[in-house]
Amino acid sequence: MSSPPSPRTAALTVQIAAMRDNFERLLREQGEQLQQRIDELERRPQNSNDGSGDEEERRRRRRQRGDNLRGIKIKVPTFVGKSDPEAYLEWETKLEQIFNCHNYSNLEKVQVASIEFKEYALVWWDQLIKDRRRYAERPIDTWEEMKRIMRRRFVPSYYHRELHNKLRRLTQGSKSVEEYFKEMEVLKIRANVEEDDEATMARFLHGLNHDISDIVELHHYVEMDELVHQAIKVEQQLKRKSQARRNSTTFNSQSWKDKTKKEGASSSKEATVENKGKTITSSSSSVSTNKSVKCFKCQGQGHIASQCPTKRTMLMEENEGIVEEEDGDYDEEFEEEIPSGDLLMVRRMLGSQIKEEDTGQRENLFHTRCFVQGKVCSLIIDGGSCTNVASTRLVSKLKLETKPHPKPYKLQWLNESVEMLVNKQVEICFKIGKYEDVVLCDVVPMEASHLLLGRPWQFDRKANHDGYSNKYSFMYHDQKINLVPLNPSEVREDQRKMREKYDQERKEKEKEKEKEKEKEKVKEKNEKKKNDKREKKQSLIAKKKRCERSNCVTPAFVLALLQGGAFANHYF
Repeated sequence: MSSPPSPRTAALTVQIAAMRDNFERLLREQGEQLQQRIDELERRPQNSNDGSGDEEERRRRRRQRGDNLRGIKIKVPTFVGKSDPEAYLEWETKLEQIFNCHNYSNLEKVQVASIEFKEYALVWWDQLIKDRRRYAERPIDTWEEMKRIMRRRFVPSYYHRELHNKLRRLTQGSKSVEEYFKEMEVLKIRANVEEDDEATMARFLHGLNHDISDIVELHHYVEMDELVHQAIKVEQQLKRKSQARRNSTTFNSQSWKDKTKKEGASSSKEATVENKGKTITSSSSSVSTNKSVKCFKCQGQGHIASQCPTKRTMLMEENEGIVEEEDGDYDEEFEEEIPSGDLLMVRRMLGSQIKEEDTGQRENLFHTRCFVQGKVCSLIIDGGSCTNVASTRLVSKLKLETKPHPKPYKLQWLNESVEMLVNKQVEICFKIGKYEDVVLCDVVPMEASHLLLGRPWQFDRKANHDGYSNKYSFMYHDQKINLVPLNPSEVREDQRKMREKYDQERKEKEKEKEKEKEKEKVKEKNEKKKNDKREKKQSLIAKKKRCERSNCVTPAFVLALLQGGAFANHYF
């Protein structure tokens, strides 16, 4: 006979039965709701079925388009691992576009990105994978992690700060308006700069050239695109005007030359016809008379002022800008009526016959200027020099640190002067425009220039020399560099200034030497005086006159004077 259940067991049994009843009730309610939903769907008209079919058709077409993109063969860009943040970011952007077209998994993205590594990038990536395996680290299996690791290696920490500095200093300069706007947009995107349109338009206007911004500010604009289009339009107008002025100037000078030639030819023909029966001497005198005709306005020969091709004279005054003077027709007798004086002097100075400066490079070495520690220095490129040379003056003035020459040698110039020992070298960082480089030079006394680049620099940079234009061109950090020489007048001016500085320093050194000599002479005189005084103080022997003045009768006495006192010694 079983014992009755305990009160606790009875309570648990009642609770379980209640929970079972509730669960069955919920199932019945959900079954009824589901059956009602099915009945409603069955009672819907046939049109609803057509709509669901259209939706399925649209989905099928989207899947088909995706399959078509996957079927397109897209070439994965290569990456060689150069220390160029711009190259890496461009490679990363291209891969993002490829991944948007293909439904790759994270591991497949990593594999696709690394399959086109070359040169240093391939070696670096292979070593990175081996190191992670060696130290039991988790493999790189996501595209986001791969980007993070590669950005840490190929994008320096100061890159974004440098982008902000470039964006702040950006101006148009020699670039076109479109190039300037594109560069500003790229810098903003790279630096993640977010600003409203008003700030962007103010930044764009501030960097424009003044001749363009002054005109653009007068127009009405609301959006950035309108401002850019107006600036481009103004730039094109200014280019057309400048081109028209150049064409008109060229046409006037050419027409004046043609007119002068025609007048000379016609006058010679008339003289030949009129003087057929005369001697050769008379015809030659008529030609010389025609050549002696001088224009009062431009000081040219072969025409008078009324026939002068220069119809406008520009008078530049000190405080009143430029005044245009329109010239009317002059009679031949008008030259005698105008008095000679300051006005004639001004017209001579402002005549249109300007002698063009000879800028040929036929007999010149390559001269230019460069910056060394922010100082402007003279630079020469000479392929005939077997070494790079820095002047001792440059090293001493800028206090550059030198080091011993690994192979000292003696240098002798073309004359028979004393040989110089070259036993020092110096590394110089110089800058020419955007080109900045470091070169190792021998320290030599040199007055022609501060810095001379010879064959070692040309060999290292693979520089090409254009013998006609005297220009040097080479590739440096994937950019083509063109070095343009100074014209002869600028070279002469630089040489003149350098000679003046050398002469001034030489005079100052001579003055310092003279002062040192004078100081040495004065010092020698003072020392001589001191020595004389010492000798006088140390003399204990009385002179003959003083002995004669003494009262001693016996000559056996010898008198000695010491500090004003007399001592007598008697010798027997």
